Amino acid sequence: MTLKEAKQRLQQLFKGGHFAIWWGFIPLVIYLGFKRDADPRMPEPTVLSLLWE
Repeated sequence: MTLKEAKQRLQQLFKGGHFAIWWGFIPLVIYLGFKRDADPRMPEPTVLSLLWE
């Protein structure tokens, strides 16, 4: 593996990580907020139930 190939792989890795953080952080915070701060009588939230409403 040359230095140029290693650099390209690192750039792809960072782009994928940036994409995951960019599109996953807010939904994760919302999901954890519903899960941890929910009323004890409410059913357990699922990802599909959060997307449906």
